[in-house]
Amino acid sequence: MADVLLTGAAGFLGAAVAEALLERGDTVIALVRDRDPRARLYRDGIIARCIEVRSQLSDAERLLAEYTPDAVIHLAAQTQVTVAADAPLSTFESNVRGTWRLLEAIRQARRQPSRIVVASSDKAYGTTPPPYTEEAPLAPLAPYDVSKACTDLIAQSFGAHFGLPLAITRCGNIYGPGDQNLLRLVPGVCSDLSAGRAPQLRSTGRMTREWLYIDDAAAATLAVLDASPDHRGTAFNLGGGQRASVAAVVATLCRLAGYDGPIPFTETEPDGEIPHQSLISARIRALGWSAETDLEAGLAAAWRWYAQSA
Repeated sequence: MADVLLTGAAGFLGAAVAEALLERGDTVIALVRDRDPRARLYRDGIIARCIEVRSQLSDAERLLAEYTPDAVIHLAAQTQVTVAADAPLSTFESNVRGTWRLLEAIRQARRQPSRIVVASSDKAYGTTPPPYTEEAPLAPLAPYDVSKACTDLIAQSFGAHFGLPLAITRCGNIYGPGDQNLLRLVPGVCSDLSAGRAPQLRSTGRMTREWLYIDDAAAATLAVLDASPDHRGTAFNLGGGQRASVAAVVATLCRLAGYDGPIPFTETEPDGEIPHQSLISARIRALGWSAETDLEAGLAAAWRWYAQSA
């Protein structure tokens, strides 16, 4: 059992990680900036089992001194590619400055956590051709991708140079029940279909991604956390091993919903999106983790959740 400071606890992955920590007996110190009752952390009552802390990463020094966590999982970030393209400065402030403030506070803490995870993203690979190994260069161009690559490099430095017991996660596209961000493909399409309307899409459907079910992403994050003291500054790709195009995912959701109407893909791809992404995740599998939910089953679970929540 450990006291774990979880930043970004109200996010999609944050709620799943909080629940996974609680299930194994850890105490979750849930750092929340905005209390949104629609978020799964609140909607499903997970927060009632946590220590809720309403604060921001600018207060990291006090939080570490007051709660003296045994471990830290840093998920707090601005997570949307389209938002980053429209508001790059706030994205850099959140993703880059927030990371170095937290890690420097940890470095200076009188009692340092013994295990740390920092969430990067497969978007940090940018223009590097897939499939990505962890040794592939980080070559981002779009604002969101740059913000995650900076987060990644800062974390590598604090782990390898300063010796913090820190590892980095680079997740593929996470999906599943409970995601309230309608800018993402699966919740957006499910929301449209549950309302009886055609999916509102912003791409040609030809882009491909590696898909990772939410519970598998949470389990992988905990596996990396537990291994972090032996992998200081090391990155782990977290891929579900299932690659599919946007068009294939939309077609599956339409079939599950019983929708046979038009699917209005666009003629051009959105700015700032990487065309194709896939991961080689041998390093995380060497820790004993593997994805348990295949794409068909995961999309079915997601659709049921959105249909019931409509």
